Amino acid sequence: MEKRILIDESRIVSGLEIPTRFQSFSEIRNGIFNSIERIIHKNQNCHIYYKNGRTEFAKAFLSRHPFIKLYNDEEIDEILEPDNFEPWKLISNTSKSIQEDLEEYKRTKKWKNQFKVNTDKFQIVGKSKHLYIHETAKIYPNVVFDTSSGPVIIDRDVKITPFSFLEGPLYVGNSSQLDNVKIGGGTIIGSTCRLGGEIENSIIGDFTNKHHEGFLGHSYVGSWVNIGALATTSDLKNNYGVVSIRIGENKIDTGTIKFGSIIGDYSKIAIGVMLNTGCTIDVCSNIVSSRISGYTNAFTWKENEKYNLEKFLNDAKKIMARRDKTLSDESEILLRRLYESL
Repeated sequence: MEKRILIDESRIVSGLEIPTRFQSFSEIRNGIFNSIERIIHKNQNCHIYYKNGRTEFAKAFLSRHPFIKLYNDEEIDEILEPDNFEPWKLISNTSKSIQEDLEEYKRTKKWKNQFKVNTDKFQIVGKSKHLYIHETAKIYPNVVFDTSSGPVIIDRDVKITPFSFLEGPLYVGNSSQLDNVKIGGGTIIGSTCRLGGEIENSIIGDFTNKHHEGFLGHSYVGSWVNIGALATTSDLKNNYGVVSIRIGENKIDTGTIKFGSIIGDYSKIAIGVMLNTGCTIDVCSNIVSSRISGYTNAFTWKENEKYNLEKFLNDAKKIMARRDKTLSDESEILLRRLYESL
């Protein structure tokens, strides 16, 4: 009998409010895969169902994944819930998740004849067997890969230009471009990103840009985010104390002394912005202040103004068009509902 798996998102875990305003926790890449990809990889002929009380959210989710069915009291063999998906927990587990996903891929030989290593043009610190580069990736001379602390996986159609340093464990998603970048271990990069500067132990969603100098550390960044030149996150308090964050009126203890920022989907950070330790920028915001602390409301325009909805939607559609993508009707309805409710 084919396995039946339920993605149950009927509850929101404290700390997941911003990352799951627009995406399901199951769409967050928390290793080489996101949870949906991991389910499919391990259960080739399974049936996947989805449960969520938010009607507009469920419609947008199912429009992105038409092979998943809305749950209707079917008998279920396995339930996937958003436990341990708080951003600080995801970040602390990135190294382990990358390694576990890689071992699963190697076990099934799914990457056989797809990934190769040619060291004629670049340098490897550590063992070359821990470097996996897709045959369609383009690696320029004077790029250094450090596999001493874990594997480096470069997926298809990635472009890495000279004077870049990449330390494992690291996964770089398909069609991303890395220019003169320094990336520390424990980092997960989504597809079609444009990245530069310094990045360390962070999770970056799809279609996100941080193409210039500036530091991003121990942070969760959603999809369709743009971080301007020299914008920088702090990921350690001056007193080395445990970092707390705020989401709305709620204060959440992360339990770690190393945590930077949460930046929600479709948000834009202007050039030169300094983000204090534990900043949370909610979705669809445009941040221009020189220094930011605490919590910033969703759909914030500049400082205390609210982003005009039609202007935001027009901006989002223009940004997506530059990557040959369109905003679906279901996603636009969800964004409109979010705007009304937040």
